[in-house]
Amino acid sequence: MNEYLKVYKLYNKTLFNYKDHSLFESVYRILAIIIYPMVKFIKPNFISFLSLFLSFIAIYIYSSFSDLKLNILIIFFIVSFILDFSDGMVARIKNKSSFNGRFIDGLFDIIVIGVLHIIFLNELLKNNSNNFNLNFYLISILILPVQHLILDRYSALARWINEIKNKKIVPYYKNNFDTVTRKILYDLQHLCLWSLFFNLLNNLILIELFFLFSAIASTFSIIIYFSLSKRNFSSTENQKDNDE
Repeated sequence: MNEYLKVYKLYNKTLFNYKDHSLFESVYRILAIIIYPMVKFIKPNFISFLSLFLSFIAIYIYSSFSDLKLNILIIFFIVSFILDFSDGMVARIKNKSSFNGRFIDGLFDIIVIGVLHIIFLNELLKNNSNNFNLNFYLISILILPVQHLILDRYSALARWINEIKNKKIVPYYKNNFDTVTRKILYDLQHLCLWSLFFNLLNNLILIELFFLFSAIASTFSIIIYFSLSKRNFSSTENQKDNDE
């Protein structure tokens, strides 16, 4: 019990506080707190690898057992998301945070959610969804890593400009509208996942909604960072890079 209280005290002020975290981020963090005594002896980076490995197990099982119910596969991804919150928790409490860990964690997140998208796309292909539009779903999968690439590229250039030009460009865009919108879209996607797990609605409808919310979230992020790039980078000279 002392273990739970120790970890809970680090996060209790932000749990289920929509200013800090979305609803499902708080749910996953609560579940991560519950399993903390079981993972606290594992290295944070290895926990990240376990999270990634679960997604690979899921896609292997999916390709090997065609009659397997989808909600069983969803369990692997829910546990993967819980572990994704566990690695940072262990790193923080054990004082083992590192940029390498953040790099691995962020990269694996993209792969895990990408694997989930691929399984969902195959499920739509297999069931010949009435509303199926292959181009839309392929684009949704493609722009998922693209949005992260654009965000990371923007962040790196913003920090570089701040260093060589003594400017104060914020590497990550945040305002109330953006923050709330991203949280709502995150919650809607994970609401679809949990609804699939509990069979609350037709699977194909939930998958289509998941793709829709994912595509909106990615497009929203891409538009924001392209507009920020035009605003913050257009007037910034690049002479130092040209000289080098």
